[in-house]
Amino acid sequence: MKYLKKFEDFLFIIPARSGSKGIKNKNIKKIKNKFLIEYTFNILKNIKSEKKYLITDSKKIKKIANKYKINSEYFRNKKLSGDKTEIMKNIIHFNKFIKKKKIDFKYFVILQPTSPLRTFLDLKKAIQKFLKENLDSLFSISKSQEHPNETIFFKNKKIQNFVKEKKKMRQFYKESYFINGAIYIFKKEILKKKKIFYGKKTGVLIMKKINSLDLDDYQDLEIVNKLI
Repeated sequence: MKYLKKFEDFLFIIPARSGSKGIKNKNIKKIKNKFLIEYTFNILKNIKSEKKYLITDSKKIKKIANKYKINSEYFRNKKLSGDKTEIMKNIIHFNKFIKKKKIDFKYFVILQPTSPLRTFLDLKKAIQKFLKENLDSLFSISKSQEHPNETIFFKNKKIQNFVKEKKKMRQFYKESYFINGAIYIFKKEILKKKKIFYGKKTGVLIMKKINSLDLDDYQDLEIVNKLI
């Protein structure tokens, strides 16, 4: 398709720090016969471009990336590798590095390794939509597994509803979606605003639930092991 000829306009980033809170050393956990991060690297094998970059503080992840011809020159320092560090801070720091390389591209694509069930078709659809609709930014979503009307939290040990005006019957609920974190695409000039979702034209790609699982804890890991 004509949109795929424009892969050279995109720079692909895989952020993968060595530590993790929910699952220890998450990005190098084995799922079947592969490390978690390899499922993301494997998708990028289908793209004929050298503009694929790893953002990590791990020497082991760098070695894995080299096997897939993912550029691992950039080093993610300790200040940017904490579990509370916003991804945008990493991208802004990385952008300073990439500017020195004088690489020609128009758009960033962020692929988080915690979405191993995301497919190349998902990525292709996202890029096609981004270009066809001339968007400033795009992110992937899927239908909520738990609707906000049925979601609760605790305040002073008392049950509270997230949605105050709760509907009694599910058929009256509005359709609900969540940002699944699998794909982010945005024009590189958006970095000046220090935001990923920015611009007059922001779009979404609706992904299947089965492709949208984001690994956060060991239960998620168990589910993915059974699905792959």
